[in-house]
Amino acid sequence: MKKIGFGVIGTGIVGGAWHAYVYGHLPQSKLAAVCDLDEQRANAAAQKYGASAVYTDYRKLLENPEVEAVSIATPDHAHREIAVAAAEAGKHILVEKPFATTVEDAEAMVKAAKKAKVKLMVDFHNRVSPPFANAKQSIQNGELGKLAYIYARLSNTTWVATQMLPWASKSSALWFLGCHITDLACWLLDDEPKRVYAVSRSGILKGMGVDTDDFHVAIVEFKNGAVVTLENAWILPEAEPVVFNFKFHMLGSKGSLYINTSDHRAVQQFTQESATLPDILGITFSGDAPRMSGFVLEAIARFVDAVVDDQPVLASGEDGLVVTRVLTAITESAKTGRPIDL
Repeated sequence: MKKIGFGVIGTGIVGGAWHAYVYGHLPQSKLAAVCDLDEQRANAAAQKYGASAVYTDYRKLLENPEVEAVSIATPDHAHREIAVAAAEAGKHILVEKPFATTVEDAEAMVKAAKKAKVKLMVDFHNRVSPPFANAKQSIQNGELGKLAYIYARLSNTTWVATQMLPWASKSSALWFLGCHITDLACWLLDDEPKRVYAVSRSGILKGMGVDTDDFHVAIVEFKNGAVVTLENAWILPEAEPVVFNFKFHMLGSKGSLYINTSDHRAVQQFTQESATLPDILGITFSGDAPRMSGFVLEAIARFVDAVVDDQPVLASGEDGLVVTRVLTAITESAKTGRPIDL
């Protein structure tokens, strides 16, 4: 079997672990190259997952003929330049969420990929999360009837903004987390948003040295009549047993469906130091069974399928553009106090 070469640009928590892991373990792919501004971090990822080339300049990686596709796992605001250059170099592209933090950036990436005729995927990995895949099937089977209302909450503890992400001031819980639940709402409803109303508050994180909003709450109306409430915060206390809190409730004309992936209590672990609720869905690193490693890694594996076997991408650049438009409108509505039409 000929292995296709993949490159990873950005070898932090996401790129250096998740993306590099998948490309280094799937039988039809190989991790051909990695790139990071931090050469030591790039070398560590290369050594761990078997990359043959290491760069600190993404342009050099894009010149490597062994690299046929790339993952862009740089900070939220730093995707456009790299993605456009990758498209112009003829590389297929997987962009980490959020796809972009401005509509202009999102449009530029979609346009570049179309012009170059390369695949462009956004890593909205919850589309392959078992609870949401089950929800999609239930909706398609008509079990819930016509969906009327969705309540979606995805929030983090302060650890994410104050310790995990050194660039948190250039993003927010809305961009970092809201992209997930906005995409899920669009995907599950199979519909497009038409209007948003939103509020936000700040002060708590600024007092901790992170210049970004504490939370956003938004109401999104969809063209076919459904209403979605979105809630994203970065100010949950670090004492919570899981770093994220994820609740998703759906009400339809024939039924309701409630999803809780953060404190589902399927596994509870107690030690002398702490009580935890281990993640059993997202990530389980298993080199012996790379397709059995959780939905976060499975989503990246779907990009490999798209490149190697010409399969459809899990979420397209156009899907990313829709989400970017919604989050931009939420930001504007929160600032102006007015509803925003899309």
